[in-house]
Amino acid sequence: MIKSTGKKLFDAFNYTFMIVFCMLIVLPFMHIISISLSSKEALIKMSVSFWPKGWEFSAYKAILSDNVFLWSVVNTIYITIVVTILNLIIDVMAAYAFSKKFYGKAFFNYYFVLTMYFSGGLIPFYILMTNYLHLQNTYLSLILPALVNVFYIIVIRTQIESIPTSLVEAAIIDGATQSQVLFRIVVPSIVPTIAAIGMFIALGSWNSWFNVMLFINNNKMWTLQYYLRKLVMEKMITASLSEAGQRIMELGTVEITPENYQMAAIILVALPIVCIYPFVQKYFVKGILVGSVKE
Repeated sequence: MIKSTGKKLFDAFNYTFMIVFCMLIVLPFMHIISISLSSKEALIKMSVSFWPKGWEFSAYKAILSDNVFLWSVVNTIYITIVVTILNLIIDVMAAYAFSKKFYGKAFFNYYFVLTMYFSGGLIPFYILMTNYLHLQNTYLSLILPALVNVFYIIVIRTQIESIPTSLVEAAIIDGATQSQVLFRIVVPSIVPTIAAIGMFIALGSWNSWFNVMLFINNNKMWTLQYYLRKLVMEKMITASLSEAGQRIMELGTVEITPENYQMAAIILVALPIVCIYPFVQKYFVKGILVGSVKE
């Protein structure tokens, strides 16, 4: 009886905690949507609201009609796909090589781990990319630095080493080459791990903006995250005061507030991730649990 009462109290506390936790995540997102869709007159009166007042879509229309935004969408999708595919191929092949015994393995393993803690510094990296490789204002300057991830190589190598050795040896005895063993036996055995890592790589590439700031001067080569930071800051600074004392922006014949514009841009940049996440969340969970469960 005491045990049953304790379990009910624990469940009640657990559900209460989860509801409060979910509200802390959902309510700020609803507030962002509310601001992006509210009219500038409604924004003057309301302080915090989770439902739009006035229903004004001008900010979304202004952003979607901006050619730079459309170019940034195309650029981000292109870079994300290329980086994810190439990064996975390189990481899997490197992990497979490191799972084998070869001369100097300990040295190369130590060097690989060292690069996780010491990347060489920002200035040498910038000089290398611009003065020696001449990659400024090229897509390669955004793709090349993101092609290898040592941490993911170590994770994949751990998964490869968990595959029974007898399975690989049997394939080699039957005449399979190393590439056939890799792509026909090893890769199909670790698909959940590869899928989870692919999701993390794609998410990181989608949200990257720092290298764009360093190497790209052409606004038609911006990514979404850099577009968001650049445009919002410019619009916030150039906004003027209305008669009511509220900052406004003039986009053609339409007047909106910088807050409308900023929140609408945040929603548009985050929308693809929010739409895709329900379909790939199982891979995120598997990625978090990789190596934590022993059978």
